[in-house]
Amino acid sequence: MFRSPATTRIAVVGDVPVLLDLLAAERDLGGRAERAVNPAGSGDVAEALTALITGEDSQVVLACVEDEPAGLVVMRLIRPDPLSDARLVQLAHLVVAAGHRHRGVGHALVESGAAFAAEHHAEHVSVSVFPSLRDASRFFARLGFAPAAIFRVAPLGLLRKRLCADRGAAPLADGQRRRTRMLRPVPLAARPRDEQKV
Repeated sequence: MFRSPATTRIAVVGDVPVLLDLLAAERDLGGRAERAVNPAGSGDVAEALTALITGEDSQVVLACVEDEPAGLVVMRLIRPDPLSDARLVQLAHLVVAAGHRHRGVGHALVESGAAFAAEHHAEHVSVSVFPSLRDASRFFARLGFAPAAIFRVAPLGLLRKRLCADRGAAPLADGQRRRTRMLRPVPLAARPRDEQKV
């Protein structure tokens, strides 16, 4: 039986520089459209990691192989549906460093997610995977993760353009509002002849 050389531990604020180095590799994953919605590429990531490390409903786990940082995972306890009280553990930014792949690091990180879920009495664990990352999708499928919903994202500009095209109207500029017209009855003389008979 294969035994992973990876060990995991809960990250502390002092680990943030190491976590940032590991996350830097994640920015190159996926296609351009996928990277556009990847929050690891924007904002103050160090500040966000610190908040997750110190938060009550979140945890960041660092994996090491022979004391060398090999991967990380961010875990949050969330409500996936705003109309439900059910909570699950969401695994995000599960990263394995290039030199440590296929050595059980990812498996060890998912195990830490399962332990976090058990600790918080959550019955499910979820993970998001870019569609282009087929190896990652197969890895999670082998562990029992199945599709539950399709998470689709549209750039706001494109969405507004398509919505206006569907209505047959010109797109609105940002900050501009369309005036709604009051519906007035059509005069009898202006109606088609078959509607004039009352």
